[in-house]
Amino acid sequence: MSHTPGSIILLTGTPGAGKTTIAEALSRTFAQSAHVPVDFFRKLIKSGYASPHNWNEEIERQYRLARKSAAQTARNIGQEGFTVIIDDIVRQHWVEEWRNYLEGFTLHYVLLLPSLVVAKQRNRAREIWTVNEEIIASLHELLANENTKEHGWLVIDNSYLTIEETVDAIRKALS
Repeated sequence: MSHTPGSIILLTGTPGAGKTTIAEALSRTFAQSAHVPVDFFRKLIKSGYASPHNWNEEIERQYRLARKSAAQTARNIGQEGFTVIIDDIVRQHWVEEWRNYLEGFTLHYVLLLPSLVVAKQRNRAREIWTVNEEIIASLHELLANENTKEHGWLVIDNSYLTIEETVDAIRKALS
């Protein structure tokens, strides 16, 4: 994986994997970069917000809208030569959608995959909101089985890595 300015890093993992924390820290290691969290776009919906706890067509539509909005923002920033880190829960079958949205950019795929126990512990320690642990368990299994090295993902078990060690592992793989 070699990194060039203007490339886009798609960072995924379960809730509690450290996506936002690592994306923020990773973005500070590039000369020019931006962190684009898909959750930011989800939270823009103030009326009619669909909860991901009961997956249905409406939640799928809202996530698609958030991904499309995040991708457009990433395109705008990336076109100016900035490295962009997008953090989102990305299932393998959504990768083609991301590729279409971000056509023309070099894409890197990173899966943060701490153990399920660690992801649940981190989730419980959150100050703002927590996610149902059954959802975390389900996503952990799905991401571990779908987003593999064979599909081009850099998979990092950051269960016991510090933030800096995780960022260093990503940077090393991108160089």
